[in-house]
Amino acid sequence: MKKVGIIGAGISGLSCGIYLLKKGFDVSIYEKNAYAGGFLTIWKRKNSIIDGCMHWMQGSLKGTRLNQIWKELGALDENTKMIHPESFCTVEYEGNVFHFYMDIHKLEEEFYKYSENDDEECKIFIDAVKQMGIMEIPSDIPYEFIDPKSIKMDMNIMRKMRHYLKLSIGEVADRFHSKVIQYALKNCLVNSHFSAFYFIQTLSNFTNKNASIPEGCSMSMRDGILNKFLSLGGKIYYNSPVDEIHIEGSKAIGITLETNEFHSFDYVVAACDLHYLENHLLKNKYEIKPLSEYDRDKIKYPTYSYVIASYRTKMNFSGYDIAPIKKIDAYDIMGIKGDALSIRQYGYDDTLITNGYTTIQVYLTTYEDDYEKIKAFSKEEYQCFKSEVGEFFKKELIKYYKCDDFELIDVLTPLTYERYNNSYKGTFMTYALSPTVPQVTRSALIPGIDNLILSNQWLMLPGGTGVAAVSGKFAASLILYKEGLDYKL
Repeated sequence: MKKVGIIGAGISGLSCGIYLLKKGFDVSIYEKNAYAGGFLTIWKRKNSIIDGCMHWMQGSLKGTRLNQIWKELGALDENTKMIHPESFCTVEYEGNVFHFYMDIHKLEEEFYKYSENDDEECKIFIDAVKQMGIMEIPSDIPYEFIDPKSIKMDMNIMRKMRHYLKLSIGEVADRFHSKVIQYALKNCLVNSHFSAFYFIQTLSNFTNKNASIPEGCSMSMRDGILNKFLSLGGKIYYNSPVDEIHIEGSKAIGITLETNEFHSFDYVVAACDLHYLENHLLKNKYEIKPLSEYDRDKIKYPTYSYVIASYRTKMNFSGYDIAPIKKIDAYDIMGIKGDALSIRQYGYDDTLITNGYTTIQVYLTTYEDDYEKIKAFSKEEYQCFKSEVGEFFKKELIKYYKCDDFELIDVLTPLTYERYNNSYKGTFMTYALSPTVPQVTRSALIPGIDNLILSNQWLMLPGGTGVAAVSGKFAASLILYKEGLDYKL
C-alpha cells in the first residue's frame, strides 16, 4: 500500500485524500491548525457562529459535474437542504434598491425598471446572462492529459460573449445611463475592475440555481467532507505545521514538521498556497512558474481580500435581504478607505442561529496596498484598527436597521487569512479575475520533482471552493496515473 502525505486539511487536501483512500492508498494529512477546513471554516465567538467562507456554493444544481463531486466528497447528499433566496444581493443607491434576483425574468424586469434610455443595453446584457447557460469547471481529467486542440468551445456562446470578453464590469456599467444600474453593477461583487465575462457567468449560475446556499453553509460542507475522509480510514494530524519537503535527486522523500519530526512517503501532495510552498516548504530551491512574474505586475494580476466585522444580534431578519449593499459617505479608517456598507446576515438559516442570536457581518474589500498598510501596523495600531472598524460599522448598522442590538464579536483582516491559511498577502482566493488576466490553468507538477503533486485553488483562476475540490480530484488522478492505475475518477 503506497503512502501519501498531504500538507493541509482544506478542501483540496481532503478531496485528494478521499479519492486516494477509495483506491486503497494510505493517506495522512498534516494540518497546521487545530481544525480542518482551510478557508472553508466556521468558528464561534460568545457561542455565536461566524462563517468565514461560504456565501454560495457553485455546483448546487443536480446533474452538474461539480454537484456530483460534492456528493462524492460528502459535502452534499440527497437530504441536503438548498436555500434559494429571492436575490443574492441588493444594492441601494440614493434611495433606490436594485435587486439581483435569482429568477432571470425578475432580474430582467429589474434592469428595465431602472433603465434610462438603456433598453438596448439591458437587452444585450440579459441575453448574455441567458445564453451563457451553465459553464462548469472542467473536472473530468487532469489538465496535463488534455490536448488543447481537442477543446471545443461553444462558438455561439463565444460570439455572444464577444461583447464582454475584454471588458471589466465597470466598463460595462458605464455603457448605461442609469446611475442606479451603474452603481449596482460596480458594487455587486468584488469591484469595478472585475471581468464582465466572469460576472455574467456568475449571474448565469445564480439564475440557473447552480449557485445556491447549502443549509449550514461552511459548517455542513466542512463536516461532511471531513467525516467522509475519516470514515474511509484517513488520518489527520492537527497542530502539525510542516517545515520542509525533502527532495533527494528528483524525488520527494517526505516531510519534516516544525518539531523536526521526519515522515517518509511515496508521494507528497502540497495542498497549500503556492507562494508558501515555493518560499517556505521548498526553501526557494524550485521555482513555480509564473508566480513571480504575476506578482510583479500588480495592475494585471491584482490581489484582494476583506476586512470583516462580525456582530451578534437578536434582531429578527425575516423579510430582510440577505446581502444588502448601500452607498454611504466616504470613510477612512487609519488609511483604509471605502464608501459602501456591505452586509451579510445569516438569519435565513436556522442552523446558524444560537440561543436566539443571529450573526451579521460587514465587509470592507481590501487590495494589496491596503494589505501592506495593515501589515505595517504595530500590534497596538492593529488592535486599534480592528476596534475602530468594529465601532464604525456598528454605528452604520444601527442607522441602517434602526436597531441598536448589535454586539461586536470579531474582526478579521487579511492578516487573519495569512496567519491561519498561509495565504499570499491575505488573499482568500487567487488573483482578482480582470479582463487582462488570462484564463490560465497551472500544472499540478513541478519540473524536476517526480512525486510532488500540487492541489489547491491557485491552479485555476479565480480559485474558490469548487476549484479546490476539483484540484484535489486531479491530484489523486495524477498519482493513480503514475502508479499505472486507471486515473479516470
